[in-house]
Amino acid sequence: MDIQQRRPTPRGGQQPQDQRFFLILLMSLGIFMLMNSMFAPAPVQEKPDDKAADIVEGPQRDAEAEPDIPADDAGTIEDDAPARAEHIALGSVDPAGAYRMLLTVNNVGGAIERVELSSDNFRDLDDRSGYLGQLALTDAEGGGALVNYVGPGTPAAEAGLQVGDIITQGIINSSASSSPASKEQPIADAHDLLRLLDRARPRQTISLIGNRNGDDLSLTAKLRRQPLDLMRPEAENVRLHSPNLAEEYASVPSFVVRLKSVSGSNAAAVVEANRELLEEPWTVDQRDDEAVTLRQRLPKLGLEVVKRFTVVQTPEAERKNEAHPSYHFDISVELRNLRTESQTVAYELEGPNGMPIEGFWFANKIGRGDGSFFGDWGSFGLRDVVVRFVDDRLTQFASSTVADGDVKPMGQGRPLAFAGVDSQYFASIVIPRKANLTDVRTAEVRAELATEKLPNSDQSRWQNVTVVLESEPTILGAVESDSASVTDDYRVFAGPKLPELLQAYAAGDDPNHTLHDVLYYGWFGWAAKPMLWLLHTFNGLVGNYGIAIIMLTVCVRGAMFPISRQTAKNMVKMQELKPEIDRIAERYKEDMQKRSQAQQELFRKHNYNPAAGCLPLFIQLPIFMGLYRALAVDVELRQAPLISDAIRFCSNLAAPDMFLDWSAYMPQWMNNGVGIFGFGPYFNLLPLVTVALFLLQQKMFMPEPTNDQMRMQQQMMKYMMLFMGLMFFKVPSGLCIYFIASSLWGIAERKMLPKPTPPAGGAISPKTSPVKTPPSSNGAAKAKAAAKRAKGKKRK
Repeated sequence: MDIQQRRPTPRGGQQPQDQRFFLILLMSLGIFMLMNSMFAPAPVQEKPDDKAADIVEGPQRDAEAEPDIPADDAGTIEDDAPARAEHIALGSVDPAGAYRMLLTVNNVGGAIERVELSSDNFRDLDDRSGYLGQLALTDAEGGGALVNYVGPGTPAAEAGLQVGDIITQGIINSSASSSPASKEQPIADAHDLLRLLDRARPRQTISLIGNRNGDDLSLTAKLRRQPLDLMRPEAENVRLHSPNLAEEYASVPSFVVRLKSVSGSNAAAVVEANRELLEEPWTVDQRDDEAVTLRQRLPKLGLEVVKRFTVVQTPEAERKNEAHPSYHFDISVELRNLRTESQTVAYELEGPNGMPIEGFWFANKIGRGDGSFFGDWGSFGLRDVVVRFVDDRLTQFASSTVADGDVKPMGQGRPLAFAGVDSQYFASIVIPRKANLTDVRTAEVRAELATEKLPNSDQSRWQNVTVVLESEPTILGAVESDSASVTDDYRVFAGPKLPELLQAYAAGDDPNHTLHDVLYYGWFGWAAKPMLWLLHTFNGLVGNYGIAIIMLTVCVRGAMFPISRQTAKNMVKMQELKPEIDRIAERYKEDMQKRSQAQQELFRKHNYNPAAGCLPLFIQLPIFMGLYRALAVDVELRQAPLISDAIRFCSNLAAPDMFLDWSAYMPQWMNNGVGIFGFGPYFNLLPLVTVALFLLQQKMFMPEPTNDQMRMQQQMMKYMMLFMGLMFFKVPSGLCIYFIASSLWGIAERKMLPKPTPPAGGAISPKTSPVKTPPSSNGAAKAKAAAKRAKGKKRK
């Protein structure tokens, strides 16, 4: 078995649910109201598992009946000669090439092992090591790493590496120039080469020394950024968060075909046939750069299964247009009857799995749910199942629900439009290709786990889900007859969730059944879409989404300037009125009604509205949520850097800023982001700057405490701000940039206003006070009277 590409040191973990952001907003609102309460008037008062049945009865493709055939009636059907295990490459990963993707087909199982996207706009966000290409390495006899696969467009292919080469030494050069190289690294086995590649970085060169067919081999490859694996062996995803589990985790390729039933054959024969379909090499009949045909003969069942994979080219004029509909490949499944009698067959096609879980320690994804109010609430998994039947709404099933076995089989006679797996920024959707959209070719659709269930409850959002399409029973005529075979065709969308791109893919070319509904912004979509339009417009002008967010902030705060400036003035006026409010409170300590009336009279006299300070918060609430949802959904903001993609800090505005990697010093549960103290594998700087500016604004707008109650309230607000820092620690850096720019604008507004001017001497003139202070409460008057009496006694 070949050794899969080793991934870098595991990182990551579970993100709190989507309600986390609502909690942040509620806390912000609570803090703001607490600030107002310090100046505002006091109140007047103080399941069964029925997952899969046998074949669901439904219309057959052939109305004729056929006799039962004994399972051992194989006649003289001969088996194929054993095939050799190999990997087949379709397409290319060259960013300037004609293909959007590179498919790695493994003829063991006759399925897709890996799908790599070629565009520079979609790179791996977790793996920062240099990319040489997937090589399917194994240990060579006599030592070294044996290359079993070289994909077109990879640095390995460009350097001239070939299948069968044996690498015995490797040298990582410090740069692409002729600078001194690092020490030669002996390569004793495949793992040595993988460890060497883990230490390499993009734009470095690597020299590989070994032999080819007994001759000496020496070549140099320039490494690139890792492409995004849209599908890959699930063990590589598990390694990110559970390295120990990944060592023995069994991966399954995508688009596996299994037999569901064969007339006249017992269950044991079908089980054995399915083992051959999954574990034995298929015969490669035809291949070229774009297509491969695989065949597996099952003589005991008198059947032959044929699969064909085909990728498509992108026209040269459209290669820079990411919205061009060439993010797909086609699959055909053909069943052939090898017997002289007809037989009825049904099969299952398992969909994609091993989709990316990038940003699993902070990422937050929502879904459409089942259409109910609570079905759309909360956080879904990082990979969820989406299904749509003809003339029905799209339904989404969370990965945790699928893992628990709570999703019942669907379909039962309804025509399927499409089904697949949805991740945060990408999707892989299977679209049956039918003559008529209303044709029923799929008897049942199931949402299942493709691989073993992850054991811990905090891993529920990382489960590896897939869809299973069970075909209608089909009658195959006798061998060599026109009806001896049947073929089903499928188109598989595998790409980014760009609105224009999703709109271009439709079931049956029906514009009412496109993939557009896979893109979901949640309840605040009405705010997210205008935010995105502005961000894309500003980015088109300046070419940087970080600056575009700052420009968006300026537009929002500029439009709110009259309101926010009046709010700042009100805060200044409140500081001026605070001593008078304290005196009213002291005067009417026992009479809350009179205290409130006196305060309201004071506010009317000075034209002050204590509730006006909440207005800017309510106006900005949709903007906060819209930007938050935009960063979590829009694929164009993914991988958008603030400074440069060459450095880790703020290299992805849709992720935390990742200022410092501290994963080597933190326990795995913290690196995995589990719980409120699961900070993740990075120390983030921008959330701390955001909270520091919040504290600075609090200090600038709030007066010095004049009593113990006010002092306690201000201390409580500081602690709440620190708690907000915990909640903000893993929010997208783009959102932090918005808060920082907005806070700086607010501080500038405050600086432009005059400082509060309390009355001279710290006392309020009786002429300006609506409530006269009784002499008995005037400490200065009492002291003066006592001194006068003492002076009189002394004279006597």
